Amino acid sequence: METKKTRKTLSHLYTYEYEHPFDRDSLDRLERTRGLEMLTQRTLDWGLEKYLLIKATGDNIQVTQSNIPELYELLLEACRILAMPEIPELYIQLEDKITSFTSGEKRRVIVISSGAVDLLNDAELLFLIGRELGHIKSNHVLYRMMADSLKVITQLISDVTLGVGNLLSMPLQIALMHWYRMSEFTADRAGLLTCQDPDVAANSFIKIAGLPVKYHGRVTVDDLKRQAHKFDNLKESNIDKLIRFVASYENPQPFTIIRASQLFRWIDAGEYERLLKIESAPPQISPTGCPNCKFPFEEDDMFCQQCGYRLR
Repeated sequence: METKKTRKTLSHLYTYEYEHPFDRDSLDRLERTRGLEMLTQRTLDWGLEKYLLIKATGDNIQVTQSNIPELYELLLEACRILAMPEIPELYIQLEDKITSFTSGEKRRVIVISSGAVDLLNDAELLFLIGRELGHIKSNHVLYRMMADSLKVITQLISDVTLGVGNLLSMPLQIALMHWYRMSEFTADRAGLLTCQDPDVAANSFIKIAGLPVKYHGRVTVDDLKRQAHKFDNLKESNIDKLIRFVASYENPQPFTIIRASQLFRWIDAGEYERLLKIESAPPQISPTGCPNCKFPFEEDDMFCQQCGYRLR
């Protein structure tokens, strides 16, 4: 167990303040893509959320305060830092790689791999859990569930329409998967704001990239920065096109080194430090709350701090 570090509670953190522009732009394009609204409604009607929750909770071990308190405390710590009053359920999935995902619009469930628990230290696990909380805070979960279940949805459409349905068009699939990958850039920023140590985030990327255990510590943060900075000369439009191309394939995330490059650029621009220095202001609470989740919000908020709903 590592030495306890005091991390600042970001009680006045707005999702739009750390949201990556690639995420917002690709989401805007996705929401303009024909068929999304119908697909979303059909997905909810078919009970996809319940199916994914059963899948996530029926085959994995739940982490609680009583069985693995040290891991559960990391979840509580991450929720405290990001000022999220609702504590998601936490499960461990048998998987050698470092992976994690979140499921459930109403019942929030975070699943992390056994490989993550084995290979990451406490601070790095905090980064990983913070990333998933970032998806929840930014209201990514529904669309990400849809992206994670494209094969299931495609099969359902085929069965219902006897193989002639075109609800899930190729442009819609590409737009959905493109946004799915871009949303990871926002999640990385949330993970950093949670662990509050750029070196921890960098070492997490090194391990996520697949460095063998016997070489842990041999590849340094400076090594990763040098490799990541090679992508700095690429224009953002070119990175966008590259990831859009990758969206046609099975890779579920953007390239790890590109993710590191984007996070380092955000840090170098001073945005990470700026958000850490913001002092909480006394909120002017709306009497009605968010139309989506009923969470209280301030009169000048553009987005709900709890679910990410666009308020105006």
